[in-house]
Amino acid sequence: MVFKSLNEAAYSIIREKILHGGFELGSRIREDALAEEISISRTPVREAINRLVADGIIIKKSQRGLYLIDPDPEQINDHIDIRISLEKLAVRKCIERATDEDIATICNSLNEFEKALEQKDYDTCNELDGKFHYLIAQMSKNNRLMSLLNDLSVFFQLVRHEEKRRHPQEKNRCTLKEHRRIAKAIQNRDISAAKKAVEANIQTMRSNLFS
Repeated sequence: MVFKSLNEAAYSIIREKILHGGFELGSRIREDALAEEISISRTPVREAINRLVADGIIIKKSQRGLYLIDPDPEQINDHIDIRISLEKLAVRKCIERATDEDIATICNSLNEFEKALEQKDYDTCNELDGKFHYLIAQMSKNNRLMSLLNDLSVFFQLVRHEEKRRHPQEKNRCTLKEHRRIAKAIQNRDISAAKKAVEANIQTMRSNLFS
């Protein structure tokens, strides 16, 4: 039980470190250095890294070691195309199935984003960006759809750090504005407007990444 807890702790700590920008995209991940840094022995750290490889966050390069992913433009575009389709489905199902209380939860979540933006806490903005989209998927009440979007969420949380590295205040302000537009369409139960707003929000990411 203790061993399992150490494995979980190592996984959680390393994952959070990665998702909070603790490593540059494409940088080498050293098992020994990580174990020393987080004060957990090598075996749980190794198990955690194996899980992160399975998650697609870390890749093993033959005879070169472990590296954080560094997706090329084609890979990013492919992920964005898939995400647009899934997010449009999620927002449609959300509007069809969500209760008024569910929708209020989605709308109210934007207050946290606004507060983090005022405090210039851009790491929290990044997390809340993903949380907003996950809430929509959750309110779709489609477990498989939630799982697919969750699989993509780690990739996009990493990519967002790169997207908003320059001018984070301006870009996060734009994100909040776009999220409010999505929330308003959901509140009005306007499927067409919600799908357009979701696609526009994700296309903004594409534009930021390749501008």
